Amino acid sequence: MARNDHLLSVGNEALSEMTETMTSLTTQIDQLTEVADARSSARLAALKTKMENFSASVTMVGQVKAGKSSIVNILAGRPNLLPSDVNPWTSVVTTLNINTRTEGDTRSKFTFFEQEEWDNLMVGGGRLGELANRAGADDEMDDIRRQIGEMKAKSEERLGKHFDLILGQSHQYDYFDDELIQRYVCLGDEDDPDIDPKTGRFADVTKSAELYMDIPQYPISLKLCDTPGVNDTFMVREQITLRSLRGSEVCIVVLAASQALTTMDMALMRIIAQFENRQIILFVNRIDELSDPVNQVPEIRDRIQDTLKQNNIDASTSVVFGSALWAEAAITGNPDILTEESRDALNTFYLAAGFGDQAASLDKIWALSGLPDLLLAMNERIAEGAGTRLLDRVRHRARNIASQIRATAVAKTLSKSDGIVRDLDGASPDEAIAKVSAEYEKKTSELTTKLRDKVLERLASAEANFVKRATDSLISHLEQNGEQGTWQYDPAGLRTLQKAAYFSFARSMRKDAGVLYASAAADIEALYQKLLGNHLGEFNIEAPIVPRVPPPLGIGRTIALDLQSTWWRRWWQRRKGFEAYAADYTRLIASEANSITKDIEENQIAAVLENVRATLTDFMAEQKDTLLSISHSPDRAAAQIAEQKPQKSRDDILGDILKDLSNEAA
Repeated sequence: MARNDHLLSVGNEALSEMTETMTSLTTQIDQLTEVADARSSARLAALKTKMENFSASVTMVGQVKAGKSSIVNILAGRPNLLPSDVNPWTSVVTTLNINTRTEGDTRSKFTFFEQEEWDNLMVGGGRLGELANRAGADDEMDDIRRQIGEMKAKSEERLGKHFDLILGQSHQYDYFDDELIQRYVCLGDEDDPDIDPKTGRFADVTKSAELYMDIPQYPISLKLCDTPGVNDTFMVREQITLRSLRGSEVCIVVLAASQALTTMDMALMRIIAQFENRQIILFVNRIDELSDPVNQVPEIRDRIQDTLKQNNIDASTSVVFGSALWAEAAITGNPDILTEESRDALNTFYLAAGFGDQAASLDKIWALSGLPDLLLAMNERIAEGAGTRLLDRVRHRARNIASQIRATAVAKTLSKSDGIVRDLDGASPDEAIAKVSAEYEKKTSELTTKLRDKVLERLASAEANFVKRATDSLISHLEQNGEQGTWQYDPAGLRTLQKAAYFSFARSMRKDAGVLYASAAADIEALYQKLLGNHLGEFNIEAPIVPRVPPPLGIGRTIALDLQSTWWRRWWQRRKGFEAYAADYTRLIASEANSITKDIEENQIAAVLENVRATLTDFMAEQKDTLLSISHSPDRAAAQIAEQKPQKSRDDILGDILKDLSNEAA
């Protein structure tokens, strides 16, 4: 355990405005609840729950042994929590749920692969097998099958009769410790007599691990996700990393200073290139291993910025240099864990930072470790990203609920004198409300279909253009060089075209959905005005907030065209004649390009369009519920609420709250 876990509070200032606003919003929601009917009270309670359940997702990615787990352990205040030297077979995503609510006494949960997922890996070789088959890389496929066979045999030997029973299941515990965690996420070394035989018993078949802990130094809930390194044998880790990154607010790329972005897998570069620049933080770890850190750090920074630029990533992306080992020494209060080399590097940094005339202190070691800068950058992105979006949605919903409360209160008053209009342009209120609901259900369907067709058409065009350019380039190479040598076409151009198509779709969605939502809100507001005449005073129904479009991470996944070395030499050697080259390559490249399009369509576009539909559907359903209630006689419970006489009038209270909510939004 950490002796100096107070150090984790450094960087919390970036969250203070967000947490203060949450407190203020909670107070306003409580005030609204005091004058609300039962229906609105339930909606307001749901808003409070949404704020209480807010949890920011932060995902660590990087190469194997770059130090991801060590950084996660430090952020958790438990330096030895997760194994930081795992066997390359292991592909377990471990998530630390910090300050989150749990069901019952659950403190750890381990989920196993589904039977279908396991069969896909065992029979087809997973993603790597899929690529090998598509490219016709028979030798590589044989090697994949051999390695997977060994993996399967060892797994079945360890688990015995329980092997088939646990797939698709999960194990939950009311505790966690080193032995339990290693049983599920770390294989260990089978030849080491000192290794507990229980270590890694379930590691092959464990898909994810979740641990639950409370850390009072953090003012919000966090999900810290430690992913396996992406440079693995079967590309299982790449798939798992991509899955983990979907919905993540912050992506922290952990690099080792000795190899920072120079030998880094291009797969990782392709993945992070799809994020918005403000979502990415690069943490260059292990600067304590550098021989001349003061001079080497600026050189590494320059190399990183050049590489970022080459991969179309903004060079202003946050780059933090540090050392998990220094951070561990500070947070545990034990500088004796530092090696002689690490201590020398620390002293050099200490002098360069201007601390030479000051006594060494753990606070200063913590500052030099880079963790305070990392925490600050992480919290800034949480506050300006997920935090701001949450507050905007809650504030927006609260204003609409306040308007519904006002309309309901006016209706209760008018019902006594039968002042509610019962004929809306020749139709009953129920018929008019149903007509508007059906109209926007149809419009939503038409819009999502139009958006989907347009983006798929553009993606198909991107595929066709890329295939044509690649084939033309191949033919040109053959005409100039004959059948000698090898040739490969960089798929970066394909990704550029696909990314452009996706962001064009995002812009169109935001614009068209915004127009549709505004129209729906205006028509709903008109129904309130028709039902209640001019008794509402200042009254407004706001359009729903247009859903966010997540980054197109599927574009970054590896395809056969990215693979180098023997794959392409063998592909080239097996073909003879211009026609065979051109025809086979065209089929391969078209298949690979389409695999990315299919991933974008199924995992990105479909989800965005469903959110567009669901957002408007929920908005219309809530407003329809209130409008129908207004058009009918009030129930007894509502009447009792209406008879309550607060010290200030209901209308004055609502006016004050709406003013506060609007001021905060501004």
